[in-house]
Amino acid sequence: MVELISREEHEKLYLQIFEILKRKIEGGEWKPGSKIPTEEQLCKMFNVSRVTVRNAVLELVRHGYLIRKQGKGTFVRKNLVLEGLTMSTFLKTLWVEDESILSKKVIAKTVVMPIDGLHEELEIPENKHVIYVKVLWESEQGPSILQESFVPFSICPQLLEEDIENQSIIDLFEKKYSIKITKVYTFFEVFSLNKELADLLQTAEGSPVVLMKQKVFSGDTVVLLTNFYKKKDSTKLFLLLRRQT
Repeated sequence: MVELISREEHEKLYLQIFEILKRKIEGGEWKPGSKIPTEEQLCKMFNVSRVTVRNAVLELVRHGYLIRKQGKGTFVRKNLVLEGLTMSTFLKTLWVEDESILSKKVIAKTVVMPIDGLHEELEIPENKHVIYVKVLWESEQGPSILQESFVPFSICPQLLEEDIENQSIIDLFEKKYSIKITKVYTFFEVFSLNKELADLLQTAEGSPVVLMKQKVFSGDTVVLLTNFYKKKDSTKLFLLLRRQT
């Protein structure tokens, strides 16, 4: 059954559609990993313009409910963000039980073009440049975590000149460039390493690792996307959550 939108309400139509689709996801009508109807189908469903539908879908993407895959469509995320909880440690670069046991080494810092749908994750045009930073975290046992960070070049071009080895990107954003972090979405999945990543972590190609993906926002703008590839060793990752008051 399709919920109807009210054209007499003061609330914008796209926000009404956003709430309806959000309920479909949270209520389980649209299952995690499933493909949602096309923009054309949603336009017919709600009798609205394509622009209205697109704004509603983009809002769901921004809130972590949907993910857009170029050439394939839009899907319900397999790992949804819990509402009502915030990360009390979200300004930290990395969550481990004891960061003092890890050493940090920046092995790449350059400008690249977004590929493999990265522009959709960063919510930028596909012809816009991205700052790419690769960091290796090592323990006494050797490489433990590989960190790849992507920042839209327009957000902070000065980042290329900064010493990222002795300070985090988020600290630079907030303390030096007045880019306030307002929310962070974090997702986990098991990932099989390709040869390049496996060589950096000194493990076998195809080895399973924990992939922790962070999408960092300032307002509604994505300012940072970071992937942490954590191989199996003695270093433990953790997240601390607290309920909003």
